[in-house]
Amino acid sequence: MAGAAADPADELAAEISVDLEPGDLVFKGASTALWTQLAAGWSVGDKRWGHVGIVISVPPDRASEAIVVHADTGTSGPAPGEEIGEVRAVPLSAYLGDVDQVGLFRLELDDTGTSRMIAYASAVAAAHTPFDRGYSLDSANNLYCTELVWRAMSEALGHDAIPQKSHRMGRTYVALSDISRHPLATEVRVIGRTADPNSNLSLAPETASVTQ
Repeated sequence: MAGAAADPADELAAEISVDLEPGDLVFKGASTALWTQLAAGWSVGDKRWGHVGIVISVPPDRASEAIVVHADTGTSGPAPGEEIGEVRAVPLSAYLGDVDQVGLFRLELDDTGTSRMIAYASAVAAAHTPFDRGYSLDSANNLYCTELVWRAMSEALGHDAIPQKSHRMGRTYVALSDISRHPLATEVRVIGRTADPNSNLSLAPETASVTQ
């Protein structure tokens, strides 16, 4: 009897886990879904990525999965049976369940900074902080994916990690490229379909709201 086919998400998680460290950033490819394509369209330069999360724990022996904190959009909610978006801590394979490309980035932080970043991400996940459907940086009471990472990085550094944020159509926001091309971020590994970091998506950003 033939064995069951391996889950692509499990395979991706196993492959990238070899290089993971706490505090790393894991990007989902822009081709994951329509909403990630739209999110990537608001980036400048590096348009490969449509979502990002923070690795908060990596088992030393890799016997269990790493945990990733991310601001999950949920579904349209809050109708019965629909999932309301919030910041969640999830196993790596669950986070990668819908992707065909993943990027691993590492921030140049000292141990204290990394600990502060992880503590912030863990706290907002434990608080079930709602997803920010208004995509506003005015308050930390609701968070979208790149806002979560920016605030965690700022907590690590003790100052605004991205003082020059993206600005378009009268809106200031944190783009995925603001993080992937941050001076402290190093691309460690990309797994899956290849993409030109300077490629343009067919969907113009002007056609959609800022979506992470």
